[in-house]
Amino acid sequence: MKHIIHVHQQRIRKGLPAIIDRTWRGSRHSVAVGVICPSCGAIAARVVQSPTPDRCGARVWIEAEETDTVGHQSKTVKRTT
Repeated sequence: MKHIIHVHQQRIRKGLPAIIDRTWRGSRHSVAVGVICPSCGAIAARVVQSPTPDRCGARVWIEAEETDTVGHQSKTVKRTT
């Protein structure tokens, strides 16, 4: 099933859950969404909403970890605080 991850800016400003997972079945609002790798079934990345902005001003970001699975090409993306 196809999922579209959308960030609703007005909900961020209001302090409401702003990450929207949309499918043909409907929408689900949350403050964190896990993105699962279809080949290995592990969580490949997380979309995270924070009530306090990061030092760059971001309130929503993607966190991803490098995987050691054969056949994957990935880079480590880490949020620094």
